[in-house]
Amino acid sequence: MRRLLVLGLMALPLLVSGCSKGPAEAALKAADEAIAKAAPLAEKFVPDQFKTLTDAAAAAKSSFDKGDYAAALAAAKDLPAKAGEILAAAGAKKDELTGLWNGLAESLPAQLAGVTEKITAIAAQKRLPKGIDAAGLETAKAELAEITGTWTRATEAFGTGEIPSALQAANDVKARVEALVKTLEPVVLPPAKK
Repeated sequence: MRRLLVLGLMALPLLVSGCSKGPAEAALKAADEAIAKAAPLAEKFVPDQFKTLTDAAAAAKSSFDKGDYAAALAAAKDLPAKAGEILAAAGAKKDELTGLWNGLAESLPAQLAGVTEKITAIAAQKRLPKGIDAAGLETAKAELAEITGTWTRATEAFGTGEIPSALQAANDVKARVEALVKTLEPVVLPPAKK
């Protein structure tokens, strides 16, 4: 009888750990599904938060692999809710960046057109106006070509959903257009003949 009791007590931890394996597996599966759902948006818009989430999931899996099902369950049970929070944060960040993009997309084409018009007008002069020489004009033309190319790539990136990189390129375009406008400011064109 005593031997049975000792054997029963020895088997008890195995039974308990076997019982907690199922819930830990279920919690890990739910966490994986929630993380997979959040991944496309979260990786792009809140990568740091997403990395924290995936690191927590990896730690939970590591505990599970070591047979510590209670620790795996404790670590994994809150991950779906955290994934939901991160997905919401990513959506908010996407909306914020899209708003910033829309503002730039509204103003930059007009600024680019203004600079293009001025450079074209300068180049059309028989004699270069005061404030710019031939080298300066060529530099301005080259810069304008690069800016226009960057803007084209930015709009393409935005069109494919790469909003953070599109916005970064658009901000670069804005800074470069403003610098080019400042460079061309001293150049005074003669009044147009009527």
